[in-house]
Amino acid sequence: MTIKVLIVDDEPLNLDLLEALLMPEGYSLTRARNAGEALNELSLTEPDLILLDVMMPGRSGFDALADIRKNEKTRTIPVILLTSLSDRESRIRGLDAGADDFISKPFDKAELLSRVRTQAGLSILRRQINEKEKLSNVMELMGEGSAITDSNFNLTLINNAAAEMLGIKGSSGNFRSLLEERFARVPDFNVSGGRFILERLESAAHNASFLSSEYRGASGPGGAADSYVFIFKDVTGEYGRNKMKADFLSLISHKLRTPLTVISGYAKMLGIMIPDPGQKGILDDIKRNSAIMENLINRILYFVEIENTYMDGAANVLNLREAIARFSGDYGKPYELIYTGPASVPFWMKIAAEELISNAFKFSDKGKLVLKVTTADGGLTIYDNGPGIPPEEREKVFEPFYQVYKNFSGNIAGAGLGLSIVRKLCELNGFSVKLGAGVGGGLNAVITMKTNK
Repeated sequence: MTIKVLIVDDEPLNLDLLEALLMPEGYSLTRARNAGEALNELSLTEPDLILLDVMMPGRSGFDALADIRKNEKTRTIPVILLTSLSDRESRIRGLDAGADDFISKPFDKAELLSRVRTQAGLSILRRQINEKEKLSNVMELMGEGSAITDSNFNLTLINNAAAEMLGIKGSSGNFRSLLEERFARVPDFNVSGGRFILERLESAAHNASFLSSEYRGASGPGGAADSYVFIFKDVTGEYGRNKMKADFLSLISHKLRTPLTVISGYAKMLGIMIPDPGQKGILDDIKRNSAIMENLINRILYFVEIENTYMDGAANVLNLREAIARFSGDYGKPYELIYTGPASVPFWMKIAAEELISNAFKFSDKGKLVLKVTTADGGLTIYDNGPGIPPEEREKVFEPFYQVYKNFSGNIAGAGLGLSIVRKLCELNGFSVKLGAGVGGGLNAVITMKTNK
């Protein structure tokens, strides 16, 4: 960090000498030859320190110092008076006017550098404290809980709303450890940012609550995050309703799975025991439809699972040909695949890709399904030559259990969860998904990382 110093003296030789002593130490210097020039310069810039000569023609350094201390913008800037005056009265006058220190002429290099270094350091510290107080006041005015940490997630600021939500006293300590202490389990923090849900269990002091947190890294001079900003919201009502819905879906799914397992198991046993081809065909239909029902139940359970959890971000090989061959067999549809880009993607993106491709097979209305898949710049694009989705329906299809083609000819029964799962996976990992028309028709699904604007 470059420290800016304003040097004020009516003698050019003194200005040259100060420059010769201070510039090799890395200070950024601005010169002024009298009180008027100094005050004019202060109206344009705000230095970290002022070296001010006392005995100048016209307005003296004492007069200039009085004006500096009256101005709200400059009153906290430290001022070192440069003077050949050594009498007690002059120093008292300087202190009364607001001087922070004195340096006697002729300058002693060691003394000059020591006093400048001390006052410049105090100036930076004072400014940081002032900025911290301003930021703290802004944070208190926010309706939401907020906290700021350093690059190692050590807490530097937290407003009263966040402290109350989290049950944290004081504004110091490692934030990861503090949250772990209060909530038992905290997800690993990502270097760039992310989101998570905290559950605060009921106690004698407070009711059970759910907190949603979003955090982002603020980049320092080197590009790496040097601090993190956390925003907390109390989502107890909303989260409680979602949890009840998820618990209900999970219960129903498990209840359906038990009799389905029995039906499927007996059908497989009978298939071995009964040689009659006609009866075996009926049993094959039972097994096939049981598999379809099991797939639907698994999708519901998977949707419930990702509602409030975060998927593994480790790289996985996106084996499209294996997945597509499986879907082609399930739906009885030939295909053509055009694939470009890296083969490794995060696990959640692999799942999202398979959901989108499964949808493409399900609703394909052509003799052969054409798929164009591209992985580039951390994102994913999947085009298919199917019927597409009308513009007015492209947002609705992300709602759970919503289906556009409810009576589509040849449509294999689905739960309307595929695209809901895709959007949820994207949101949990800081991505967005958009649907649009491809060139010449069909559907284009584009997954890209969200940008902070």
